[in-house]
Amino acid sequence: MRPMARREALLTRELKDELLVYERDEHRAHCLNRTAATVFRGADGTRTVADLALLVAPEGDRAESEAVVAEALDRLGEAGLLEGAPAGTGWSRRDVVRRFGLGAAILLPVVVSVVAPTPAEAAATCVASCAGRPPDTPCSSFGADPCTAACNCSPGPCSLGDCSDGGGA
Repeated sequence: MRPMARREALLTRELKDELLVYERDEHRAHCLNRTAATVFRGADGTRTVADLALLVAPEGDRAESEAVVAEALDRLGEAGLLEGAPAGTGWSRRDVVRRFGLGAAILLPVVVSVVAPTPAEAAATCVASCAGRPPDTPCSSFGADPCTAACNCSPGPCSLGDCSDGGGA
């Protein structure tokens, strides 16, 4: 098997010890730890699982490294970051740790995915800000924006709610 990572419609950003992958069409972001990122970068359709294992742990036990790569491919496949679905190992994370020990646990891949709002969804979110406003500022003085007009700057923490002075949205 020669796994191939998706490359189209993806934006990637290198972070310290992580790789952030954003799917433009799906508006999903994936954070890959060092192991998963190494497998993702190396899965170019020319390398086998054994080749990828050498990238992940050049000095490591071959069977242990291949199990870690297989786990990374499973995680990347579940996140939709591979072309086609790789055949799973059938091992759970617990099985890998039990079979290969703590060394494999340190290398275990992590792929965390979240759905990001589209720009239109993000712009439509009302976030009231009372920063810099004196307590008991009438909501009507916040301007015509209904998002900020719902802000209650009474003493204590700022909260969203009905305006007591009737000047709200």
